[in-house]
Amino acid sequence: MATKNEKAAAARAQAQAQVKGKERRTTVIIIAVSLLVIAAFAAIVFFIVNSAKVPPIEDAHAPQTADASGGIPVGTGGVAGEDVPTGVNRVDIYQDFMCPICGQFEQVNAADLDALREDGTVAIYYHPIAILDRYSAGTNYSTRSANAAGVVADAAPEYFLDFSSALYANQPKENTPGLDDATIASIAVGVGVPQAIADGFKSGEFTKWVYAATQRASVDGMAGTPTVMVNGEILDQTQVPYFQAGALKAYLEALPKPDGTPPGPGGE
Repeated sequence: MATKNEKAAAARAQAQAQVKGKERRTTVIIIAVSLLVIAAFAAIVFFIVNSAKVPPIEDAHAPQTADASGGIPVGTGGVAGEDVPTGVNRVDIYQDFMCPICGQFEQVNAADLDALREDGTVAIYYHPIAILDRYSAGTNYSTRSANAAGVVADAAPEYFLDFSSALYANQPKENTPGLDDATIASIAVGVGVPQAIADGFKSGEFTKWVYAATQRASVDGMAGTPTVMVNGEILDQTQVPYFQAGALKAYLEALPKPDGTPPGPGGE
């Protein structure tokens, strides 16, 4: 039978063990919290450092057909940077070639937008941007495809629209590696882009411009793709349900010109 002294010693030992256990748990919690803080700080630093690497869009090497906002205008003849009508409503379309909803938008509206563009009713500016790289298994498909579109807009502008449409027709699913550079080049050649130009996709000539254009798009109010802006204002889908066939076309056809004159084709 334990003596009083032995019982007291056992109690003290138990109490000390409990204290040490609490101290260990507290230490583990402190370490865990510290690691989270360090990780969060590292993420912030990573963001700041990489943001600093993105040049302002006016300093980025851009396709010669692109404007200061990162938009690529396509005129009445279907050539990027040529015969863009003036005095009419400007329509900016922000798109990511990995975005399945952008693919749906293309299916619903491409023919209507082509018709409005061809008769000079609106001036259309396409913005190839990259917000979905994280959904291409580390291959940065959004950036690579947007860069390829930039190369075509720069060096083979007559094929820019056809190439963009072909990218949607061959659109990979999210959370896959996407198309490799050789396949993207093959698609370009298939719509008429010279092989020598398509072979240049892999150099990433306009990669920094894609980053800068994406950053500029965010500053301008783009929060996701597709985004449609008319005269600098984001078009609200609750007011213009542009995933319904004909809705966007009807809205743009009925819109007065920027100077208040009745709707209709503009001049060059």
